[in-house]
Amino acid sequence: MAGGKLTPRQKMINMMYLVLTALLAMNVSAEVLEAFKLVETGIENSNDVLRDKITFVDEAFQGKMADSPDGPALYAMTQDVSGLTGELVGLINEIKEDLYGLSGRNEEGGLEKMDDIDSPSRLLAMPDAPEFKGEALQNKIKEVKARLTDIINDTTLDLLATQRTALINSLTLTAEDVEGTQGIEGKWYYKNFFHVPSAGTMTILTKLENDALSAEATVNEAILKTIGALDFKFDKLRATVQAPKSYLPGGAQYEANIFLTASSSGIVAETYVGNLDMSKFEKDSLGDYIPFNSDDETPFTGEPVIVENGKYSAGTAVGQNEKKGAIKIQNPKGGFDWYPFEISYEGAAPGGFSVSPTKMNVLYIGVDNPLSITLGDAKPGTERVSISQGSISGSGNNWTAKVSSVGEATITVGGTTPSGEPAKSQSANFRVKLIPDPIPTLGGDEILTTNGKGQKGTIKAKGGIVPLLKDFDFEARFNVISYDFYLTSGGELLPARGNSGPLFSGAVTNLIDRAKPNDLMVFDNIKVQGPDGKTRKIPSMTFQIF
Repeated sequence: MAGGKLTPRQKMINMMYLVLTALLAMNVSAEVLEAFKLVETGIENSNDVLRDKITFVDEAFQGKMADSPDGPALYAMTQDVSGLTGELVGLINEIKEDLYGLSGRNEEGGLEKMDDIDSPSRLLAMPDAPEFKGEALQNKIKEVKARLTDIINDTTLDLLATQRTALINSLTLTAEDVEGTQGIEGKWYYKNFFHVPSAGTMTILTKLENDALSAEATVNEAILKTIGALDFKFDKLRATVQAPKSYLPGGAQYEANIFLTASSSGIVAETYVGNLDMSKFEKDSLGDYIPFNSDDETPFTGEPVIVENGKYSAGTAVGQNEKKGAIKIQNPKGGFDWYPFEISYEGAAPGGFSVSPTKMNVLYIGVDNPLSITLGDAKPGTERVSISQGSISGSGNNWTAKVSSVGEATITVGGTTPSGEPAKSQSANFRVKLIPDPIPTLGGDEILTTNGKGQKGTIKAKGGIVPLLKDFDFEARFNVISYDFYLTSGGELLPARGNSGPLFSGAVTNLIDRAKPNDLMVFDNIKVQGPDGKTRKIPSMTFQIF
């Protein structure tokens, strides 16, 4: 405003201008409020996924408790974790209901007054207000994080120091006051909720719920992986039979590799075949055999035959062939453990037939599916192969199938016998599936995926979104078509929608540069295209800046 001597009227006009400017600054557009609602919906969808994961881990834990004497104590530890996070989620939901009571609920169940900044402030940012619960929320978050940290550091868990540190750093729960700031302005609850519209407040509360659920799923999964770690330094032992063929012409030699699926150089295993007494073996809740333990007794009736180096071979008779045996290892707690196995294969008359995928028992759309195909009574080089959908090409034993639609595909094989007669045609059915959805990452970094926290410099340096396929045996690549980006900072939602390709656009980079600690970055509506040419939408990513 201009200086100098002003008339009373001019002073009044200037004061009205200041009031109007303040009112305009407080006004939040309907578009931004709807964007807050969109972000909250995306986070709530992630919460549903986390709840499913928590249930899965709990069920898996109950099934594996019998694998180790430490199982019940470790399971009780997971219940403590779930109880802690459950208390926090319960408080958050209670505060949400209070906010609905203050700002109203519309016919669709959402907030009536999405731009209400008074109610959230009284509920969560103003200690003098009778409804105030901000400090209780802050204290509960700090309490839960501290007690989760104590659980992670419990010596009962067989974790390396680096694993404990990484697990603690993965906890996104934080509610610390601003350092160096005096008075209420430095309080965590004031900074996050004062004059934040009710729509934005609801989004922040949903994100805090996401932090709690993510912590519960991550910590309980880590505890689950320690079951049996004090017995053997790997998750589970199982006798495995690996045979190149399980259906052979009569008189052919059967060969198989028998080994213990494990990864410990300190274990010496011996393999035996003979008359195995299966009554000596009990089963756990998952149906897997529990090893038979003894100092000097074997689970065989009679003297078993040792299999040198785990390599087994035997003659093949026409019809079903079966053998039983066990793998013997020394238990670090005493005695020897015997792990049973069964061998079953069928011998066929000359002219047998086999079709087996070389990578898995399904065919995938959009990639080359390698197959090994043989027709026992056909002269090599005369094989004729067809498929009911897509195409198949190759020669000899090596073929490649390409399929086009989900469902089933039938492969039919024919040929010519050495005498020039047509060989009997054979067929086999395969399931046809889509390639699984990739997971979104920043720059291919598997640490920066789905939900977590990070420094804005680290996030910016990644340069863009890279979709990754986890635990998929084929080489398949997905390309990012488009994505939306949101930055929530101090109750304000700043969008950068419609970004093309995987790289950060100028608008996204500018918003990343503006980010401050505790702000949220959301990569949403991520669309990718896979080898099959179809466009898919993959989960969003949410990061809290620290």
